[in-house]
Amino acid sequence: MWVFLKQISFKIVKDANFLSFAGNLSTALAGLFSYMILLRMLSINEFGVWVLFTTPASLIDMLRFGVTREALVRYLSGSSAEDRKYYLGSAWVVGLLILVFITFILWMCLLLFPQPIRSSGYSLFFTWYPLLGFVTLPWNYAWSVFQADVDFGRIFWIRFFNLCSFLLIIFFAYLYLKIDVGKVVFIYISTNLATSIFCILKKWTGLQFIRKISKIKIMDILKYGRYSMGTRIGSGLLKGADSFIISFSAFMGPASVAIYSIPMKYIEFIEIPLLSFATTAFPRLSKMSMENNIAGFKRIYYNYTGPIIYIFMLIALVSLVFNKYFILILGGQKYLTSSPDITYVLMVFILLGLLMPLDRFTGVALDSLNRPNKNFQKVVMMTTANILGDIFAVFGLHYFFPAMSQITILIFVAVASILFSVIGLFMGYHFLKKEIDISFRMIFTKGYNFYKGLNNRIKNKEPFFE
Repeated sequence: MWVFLKQISFKIVKDANFLSFAGNLSTALAGLFSYMILLRMLSINEFGVWVLFTTPASLIDMLRFGVTREALVRYLSGSSAEDRKYYLGSAWVVGLLILVFITFILWMCLLLFPQPIRSSGYSLFFTWYPLLGFVTLPWNYAWSVFQADVDFGRIFWIRFFNLCSFLLIIFFAYLYLKIDVGKVVFIYISTNLATSIFCILKKWTGLQFIRKISKIKIMDILKYGRYSMGTRIGSGLLKGADSFIISFSAFMGPASVAIYSIPMKYIEFIEIPLLSFATTAFPRLSKMSMENNIAGFKRIYYNYTGPIIYIFMLIALVSLVFNKYFILILGGQKYLTSSPDITYVLMVFILLGLLMPLDRFTGVALDSLNRPNKNFQKVVMMTTANILGDIFAVFGLHYFFPAMSQITILIFVAVASILFSVIGLFMGYHFLKKEIDISFRMIFTKGYNFYKGLNNRIKNKEPFFE
């Protein structure tokens, strides 16, 4: 028994999926701890300015790296050594041109509307984001290279160094110094710069190939990237639309946003392993697609989607049993006391979590098959359906049934999220089935066979998801 546990532990720790998960988990934990320290270190107003710096910065990063990252991962994973140089050089040109355009827009706005920007709290963002955008380019390109090479060990260390260096510095500042939000931004930019310099010195970024530019490669990146960028932004809107629409209702108010944010955290937590598996599956599926190896593509798709669906079934079962404890740990006793029916909202999100693996891997498969436009159409339809459902739930139900409680309306908002997921699931499955002959039943069959033969895989040292 001990030998078996030792074998499986060693195999899991070296597995690319585990390394990807470790990177995402460390990111989430470092972000949480940094958030807690900054809450205590900065005044309420200064923390608000920090949020107004990081939130639009994250949205623009989705735009910038949405254009290049998925495209690079796809093309690098199946290209010759010489083509890789031209893709990297071309991607650097695309990234720099996008950054120049964004810088011009931001600084022109700052020049033309200085007073409204300062009074709204966005001054630091408009002033310093261009510098942040520049210093984050190298390590993000290194990330793309390693994702294409399925080298998640190095991705883990890049992210670990980047986030933990910032966490350690602000923790030291919290204990021994008194700093304002401007200095926090300076520390944030400096830690990103240090990470990028390290990656450049290790020649991980592809910057050395910046002279190798190909018009064809640039067009390949832009053609693919425009849809992956739209998909990223659409996915971001899917997550934020519920709270955004709830906040506009005078009847619901900020308290409803706070209550709804607790079960929303459940989705954020379970997305960590799902994102990790999807990140490792994408370059492998892309390689099979570029080699026109349909049998290999379907095998990898089934071997990821099937086992992970069963994992999420187990997570859902445990979550249903311990849903009150999840709310208690995250929000405290006051949320259970003031809104005991919040558990029903969480139950709806638990059901939503069951649909996420199939939806996510269907999207990854479409991107890998060079059909990002289909994935984009799916996300647009899901976002539209979700927003319309939220508007009806928040405003329509209150208008027709004014006596309906806030928590009941929140349950209907969560149900709208399930409906958009079902729409996306069927659309994605329809698009994917037109490209390759996949079987819904085979997903569950392969998942069952995976766990049935898990012991033999470990003994024979076979890869888990190949």
